[in-house]
Amino acid sequence: MMELEHRVIKLELRVDDHAEELRSLKTISSDLRSSLSGIEKTLAQIKWISTGAVFVVVAQSIGIDKLLLKIIAV
Repeated sequence: MMELEHRVIKLELRVDDHAEELRSLKTISSDLRSSLSGIEKTLAQIKWISTGAVFVVVAQSIGIDKLLLKIIAV
């Protein structure tokens, strides 16, 4: 009977340890989720900046910038 009680106590301690580890993992998961959200926002900004830069380079190579300046000057 003592052995059974000892084993039950060990299992209870193990369950408590697992519950604590699970809480810790949930906290880490939440932190990682917020970090990934920030990374996604930064990548979206980089995408739009590079898209704008490509547009400017293409516009300059075609000569649209000079056309726009003539239109504005009129």
